[in-house]
Amino acid sequence: MDAIRRRPFLVTLLLLSPATVLMVAFLIAPMLIVIADSLSGRDAYGGIVPGFSLASYAELLQPIYIPIFWNSLQLAAVNTLLCLAIAYPVACFISFRAGRWAPILLVLMLVPFWIDFLIRISAWVVLLGRNGLINAGLSWLGIIDEPLRMLGSYGAVLVGMLYAFLPAAVFPIYAALNPIDRTWLEAARDLGASPTESFWRITFPLSLPGVMAAVLFVFVPSMGVFAIPVLLGGGKSIIIGNLIVQLFLDFRNVPLGSAVAVVLLVFSSIAILLYMRLLRRVEAQRA
Repeated sequence: MDAIRRRPFLVTLLLLSPATVLMVAFLIAPMLIVIADSLSGRDAYGGIVPGFSLASYAELLQPIYIPIFWNSLQLAAVNTLLCLAIAYPVACFISFRAGRWAPILLVLMLVPFWIDFLIRISAWVVLLGRNGLINAGLSWLGIIDEPLRMLGSYGAVLVGMLYAFLPAAVFPIYAALNPIDRTWLEAARDLGASPTESFWRITFPLSLPGVMAAVLFVFVPSMGVFAIPVLLGGGKSIIIGNLIVQLFLDFRNVPLGSAVAVVLLVFSSIAILLYMRLLRRVEAQRA
């Protein structure tokens, strides 16, 4: 009898074992290694000295590192707001107006992302260059007399980040808008509500979980992005992603680079916990 009761547990354990092994090998183990390195010392040649020390975390409290974290937070916040401002109307159009074309539009949004990330960002280097297509178009229209210097600017970085993370905002918002019962909107119109009132009282509250997910999916990776500020911004503004790479490769300071990575991991975990807490509160209010 005990063997019969134990059989479903063994079957479940067997089915979960491949995913568990992969998660431990490629997620938990590297994370533990980074945490251990952040608590270790460093010799004169940049090697790891095993031990327990909080010197790397104490060094991050120096004034030189505070602007780097602030720049990362500011860039991620601005990019998140821009993505939401564009993604919400796009998701609304696909959900409410596109009809049978909705799946095609969603696929078309994914097609560029089948190409390697660095190749896509490098294409923006060509487009934003002094002899690029954008400057050529502006000159042909007579808007500018001489080519603009767009590469190496804050705007170029934002354009690249908006391009990279916009689908991460569109899809969760679309997933929240699509199940909304259209008869509720029709009932609101029949009761005399304007389109603006029906949006703020029905559509937006019901899509709020998708908006929160979009904020999470855009803000967290934007904090640690590396290639876009380097290729489009020229590396002028150092953010957390750039700092980690420089500490590991240029300065050979693995403990300090690992400490920065752990701090970024903590920020990301806090953002995820806040999202889960807000989501529970929203679902409780809807219930």
